[in-house]
Amino acid sequence: MTEVIYFMQVEIAIVICFWIYSRFAKRLTATLGDDVVTGTVTSVGYVASEGGGYISVSYAYSVNGTRFYGAFLPSKRIDGVSWRTSIYEKEERIREEYPKGYEVQVFYFRKSPVEHWLHKPPSKWAIFDKAHGLPLVVLVLTNIPLIFINLLIDLQPR
Repeated sequence: MTEVIYFMQVEIAIVICFWIYSRFAKRLTATLGDDVVTGTVTSVGYVASEGGGYISVSYAYSVNGTRFYGAFLPSKRIDGVSWRTSIYEKEERIREEYPKGYEVQVFYFRKSPVEHWLHKPPSKWAIFDKAHGLPLVVLVLTNIPLIFINLLIDLQPR
């Protein structure tokens, strides 16, 4: 009986691999950078989290009349900011660097503009990163019951 379960797991893994490849191949055209719009910064703010926090820059962009939103963590080095600078000073400096209305280039996937990348077209690895998330979750969720059934079969007295 466990052989049947192993066979089912292999079949599911193969189907998931084809699904990942299909999602990757469809999104590959985004690497060309043909689908691009200009977005604008809407706000800069401190986001509190467990064990500290971070400063986030929010932006908005429109594709075919529909407005989409995103956020990023500023990675650019800002002069005069060190580990001793207070979070309020850092936030103000970043607010000066990215004022409301600051323009950002947004490259997006034509069939789903929610999937987007900033400043430059995505690499193949960035596309792969977006393409494999959902299928891997499905793979895990379909294998958990099969693993549990296999465990019950193994624990049966012989």
